[in-house]
Amino acid sequence: MSPHIKLLPPKKLIGMSIDTSIADYGAPGLWQRFMPQVKSIENKIGGEKYSIQIYDKLFSYSDFHPKLVFKYWAATEVQSFESVPKEMETLELPGGKYAVFIHKGTMANFQKTLNFIHLKWLPDSEFELDHRPHFEVLDYRYLGPQNPESQEEVWVPIK
Repeated sequence: MSPHIKLLPPKKLIGMSIDTSIADYGAPGLWQRFMPQVKSIENKIGGEKYSIQIYDKLFSYSDFHPKLVFKYWAATEVQSFESVPKEMETLELPGGKYAVFIHKGTMANFQKTLNFIHLKWLPDSEFELDHRPHFEVLDYRYLGPQNPESQEEVWVPIK
């Protein structure tokens, strides 16, 4: 599993966010609230959804534990923030260099992908983590969290 290294331009996103942890994982409930509201978002760019994790300090996989709280977003890209639905928030995703991996399979196997990225690829690479959001892009290849054929892009901020 080799990543593509990409320079991401800044993006404007509209979505919903929560503070959560792996131990108290609120993402499924957030997506259940977000998805019916997507149609009310104007100025959408493409149909991709963004699953975003924002950590208070530089993310360290070795320090990660199930109770570590982070900001989690379910969002979609927009051209502008001119019209924001009542229950939504705005997020400016900063641009920068990312390593982009493809996770294929169910969410139950997602941890294996993260282990490979943070315990094998990153230490063996010329890069180090940067303090910017981590995110996944869910496009037409994403078939749901239980589908073994499902694919999503995993974007890891690097420098």
